[in-house]
Formats: sequence, structure tokens, C-alpha cells
Amino acid sequence: MTKLDGLYKIILIFPLLGVLSACSTNQATGRNQFTGLMPASQEAAIGAQEHTKIMAQFGGEVEDKALRDYVTRIGNKIVPFTERQDVNYTFTLLDSPIVNAFALPGGYVYLTRGILTLANNEAEMAAVIAHEIGHITARHSAERYSTSILTSIGASIASVAINIDGASQALGLGSELYLKSYSRSQEHEADDLGIRYLARAGYNPEAMANFLQSLDEYIKLDAAERGRTGNRVPNYLSTHPVTSERIARSRNAAAQYTEGANITNRIDYLKAINGMIVGDSPAQGFVYDNHFVHPELGFKFSLPANYTTENSPETFIAKSKSRTGGAIILSSGKKQASESIDDFLRLRILKGDMSNARDFGTNTVNGIKTASVERSGSVNNMKANIRTVAFEWSPTTVFILTLAMPEMINQAEVKAMQQSAFSFKRMSTADKRKYRPKRISFRVAQTGDTVAQMAQQFPYDDNLNERRFRVIKGMEPYEQLRARQAYKIITQ
Repeated sequence: MTKLDGLYKIILIFPLLGVLSACSTNQATGRNQFTGLMPASQEAAIGAQEHTKIMAQFGGEVEDKALRDYVTRIGNKIVPFTERQDVNYTFTLLDSPIVNAFALPGGYVYLTRGILTLANNEAEMAAVIAHEIGHITARHSAERYSTSILTSIGASIASVAINIDGASQALGLGSELYLKSYSRSQEHEADDLGIRYLARAGYNPEAMANFLQSLDEYIKLDAAERGRTGNRVPNYLSTHPVTSERIARSRNAAAQYTEGANITNRIDYLKAINGMIVGDSPAQGFVYDNHFVHPELGFKFSLPANYTTENSPETFIAKSKSRTGGAIILSSGKKQASESIDDFLRLRILKGDMSNARDFGTNTVNGIKTASVERSGSVNNMKANIRTVAFEWSPTTVFILTLAMPEMINQAEVKAMQQSAFSFKRMSTADKRKYRPKRISFRVAQTGDTVAQMAQQFPYDDNLNERRFRVIKGMEPYEQLRARQAYKIITQ
């Protein structure tokens, strides 16, 4: 080793010691943790920076101000019982059907409509909020961020990053860091803290375990709805894994709080969510009577039978439950007013490359100018024919249907997919009155009422309505209705 090598190593040691000295004892957990690359003074700025991205990604807030205010009121009821008084909390109810909840640094807490559909009382909703607050008071995002930076760019550079404002943006991590899974120990800490805050606020601390149990049943229902055994995991369950151990730990933690904590506010909760949209909203389009309808944009088209759907602000996807089946993807694009629809397809979709294009042509479908092309591609690692149909909705707006048809697909399904494309049309005024989203309601059970009778009111055409009713109510498999008790149902 040369003297120069030795000097270089000594130089690197000092930044490393500076970084490691940024450890501190967390006042909520009592644990020593490394959070130095996201000082508490930066958390609010980082949360505000990512908030705009989150709002766009999840479709913004729900329109119902009373419901938004209700969530905020319950969140603010918990805040005074936390250890950190340097955080100004913001509670946001996202207009998304996905069962999801998460938090950003600086006190940004998010719940979706999907969470409220699954929760059975105010205490369970408060448990989700308290858990996310637990991640904030335990500074888990700061801990994960600091550790990831130290791992990815090295201690010497990380020591400099301590003093960089908006470091998450500079290093390109962004909101994805806060939507990824926490470690098991961090989840346990957030559970324990959430139960502590629930009890301090007077809520029944067993609500945490009860909600986790409902989540566990929900993932099984979701798999059954899609004809699979767990291929798709709802976001909350992928970032907050539910295990029997976690449920048991929560029950044991709740047992420590035996006095003065028994509020559930079930009826108040049911009244608050009564009328809330379930599933996709009119602002995002939704499935009704085997059609995808978008009342706000004013179009609809039919879907093949036995297809499942996924919707987001950017795309709508309908896909076969069969592995060798097809998929239909709806997206949108912008074109110049002077640009023809076929030029749009050639230049924007094909990027001017016609070498793999066949059967290119223009047409009119239900009074709408279209251009279409078929190309070779792949779906699920299988060779497929990809047909793209562009609809000129207005001089500057184009809707695009992409039909992905694996080579092994049966011809009856190909015909059904083509019929879907040819059914794309503008909605009439009567259509907009007819097509309504699903909503939460509640019914009071009468003597002799059964789960089957309640479930008959659910607007789904599968054989899962009794199971669906039990999941959103948090009922055991063989539990029966109680006369004069209110129950959540879904109507349309």
C-alpha cells in the first residue's frame, strides 16, 4: 500500500464517521436509528414535493367534502396523542377503489375509498390512520431513505447529501420510495404505535387486528374474483403484508389497554360512508352491465364475457381470465387539429415504422373516424397479434383501443374482442342517466333475514356475493345476521 492509498482511505473514514454519527434515539419507539440523510427539518418539504405526484397517480381526492372532512376529523382526533409535535398533519381521501393507505414524510397521510369500503366502523378506519401516523412518528421513511442512499451511493457521497435540500428529487427516488414495502420490524412498530394512539384516543384497540383480519379475507376474495390464486395483490397488502403472526401480535398488543378504550362508532361510520362510490368512479369510468362506460368523457364500449378489469387515470385494461386469452387496453392521446387520424397512427403510434404493419386502414365506426393497424408482438411471453384502433374523438383528442390476441387464442374470443372495438360509441343522454356507479348503502336486518337475502342486492353477476358481503362486514364464515343491526351493502 502506498502512502497515497493510505491517505485516501483516511479521507473516506471521516465522512463515514460523520454519516454514522447522524443516528438518534426516536422519541416514539425509544430505538436508536439512522435518519441523518433526511433531517426532520426537510420532511415537510419532501412530503409537499411528492404530494402532487401522489394526487395525479391516484386520481385526486373524492368529491364528497363531508366525507373528506370526516376522515380529517378522525385523523386530528389521534394526532394529540402522538409523540411528535413538530409535524403538521394532512389527511387525504383519494378517489381510488384500490384498498390502500400510506404516508409521506411531513405528515401526509392517505386513505382510499377502497379502505373505507372495507372498514366496518370508525375505530377500524382510525386504526388505519393511526398505523400510518405510526410510520411517521417512527420516522420509517427517513430511515429507509437514509439507508438506501448509504447503500446505493456510498458513505462519502452520502455525507455530502445531508446538506442537499430536496435530496430525494436530486437522487431520483421520488414517491416510489414511500409506496414500497416496509420491513417486518417497521410494520410491527407502526402497528404497536397505532394501537397505542388508538387507545389513548379512546378507540377500541382491537380494531387494528379486526381490520387486518378483514384485509386477509379481502385478498382471498380478490383472487377468487379474478379466477386466480393470488396473482394480483392489492396495493395495501403488497406494502403492508398481512400474516397470522401480525394479526396475533396486534391482538396481544391491544390486550395491554384494558381501561377506557372502547369506542367503535359503528353507526356514525355507516352514516358517513352511506352513498360513497364503490369501485371506479364516473371521473375514471366504470364497468356496468358488461360495458365500460365513461359518463364524464361520454363514451362506452362492450367487454367480452369472463374478462376482469383494471382501471387507472392513464389506462383501462380488460383481460381474459384464461392465460391464453386476450386483453383490451384503452388509452388516450393528443394530436394536432390539422393532423389526420391515419397520420396520427403512423407517426405517433408506429413512429413512422411501417415494416411490421399489416392491414392498415381507415374507417368510420359509429360515426367516429378511425385508423387501425395490426402488428406482431407478444403477450405473457407468447406470440400475439396486436391490433390498434385509433378513434378521432375530437380534432385534438384520440382514444386508442389496443387488442392483444395471443396466437393460441380461440376464434370465438377474437370475434368478441373485435365486437368490443366496433361497439365504441358516444353515450346518449339516456345512457348517462342509465349508467350509474356502485355505491355503499346500509340496511337494517329484520328477524329472519339471511346473509343470502342481503347478498342478493349486490350488483355483481358472479357467485361471490355472499362472500363479498361477509368480507365488507368482517363476518366469520358461518356467522348469521342479527336482527335490528345495520349492515353495509352495495347497490347500483
